[in-house]
Amino acid sequence: MPEEKSLSPAVNRAVAILDELSTESPLGTSELARRLNLPKSSIANILGAMDQTGLIERVDQSYTLGRKLVELAANYLTDNSPVAMFHSAAKLLKVASEETIVFAELDDTEIIYLARHYGSQPIRLASDIGNRMPAVATALGQAMLSQLPKADLDDRLSRVPELPQLTPNSYQTFGEVREALKATAERGHAIDDELNTKGVICFSVPLPISATLNRQFAVSVTMLKARHTPEHEEALVADLHKLIAAMPTL
Repeated sequence: MPEEKSLSPAVNRAVAILDELSTESPLGTSELARRLNLPKSSIANILGAMDQTGLIERVDQSYTLGRKLVELAANYLTDNSPVAMFHSAAKLLKVASEETIVFAELDDTEIIYLARHYGSQPIRLASDIGNRMPAVATALGQAMLSQLPKADLDDRLSRVPELPQLTPNSYQTFGEVREALKATAERGHAIDDELNTKGVICFSVPLPISATLNRQFAVSVTMLKARHTPEHEEALVADLHKLIAAMPTL
């Protein structure tokens, strides 16, 4: 766990602990020290402080995520943040509001789902908030990757060990990925045509890259492929552009 440039290694370690507990819990001190390759004494001190603040909770001799995280997440989702603006604007869209709409962020080679609007369709199609997916396997990820300068894109793709094979339509080569990203940039929106879920198609439009936060976001709409028509796609993409226009500049 690199900490050479960290202003506060203890904070980095605390976040690493939360990451581990978010993927598997409960975990004990010894196991966390082993996973993070850190001294058990250091981990024990941080765990004690995090337990006192409610970020984690002790269960016998192990730890799980704490209730304080729920409070923090709720505040993030309800204040005047991009997430709150997303929810307000998504429900007003004429066509896309009837479908599943998602707001996500690019994190290195993955995307993180930040918010979700459920439409009126009987089948709900979206990952849970906070989940991650390989960027190359989603329309959201492709929309954001297509904005990157070539050097940045090359660097990120070089750190993808292998392309995820989730459906028969999943990309087989990085050449296919690059062609898809080129088409996305030219078209103005990305298309996930059963890349990660059979029978599901998704369209995504990226927000302008944040100059102040150095972060990338995108919105998408997901639907059953059986309901897709070119006319419907055009209307959905137009609504995604309206959604972006209604959200604050980041």
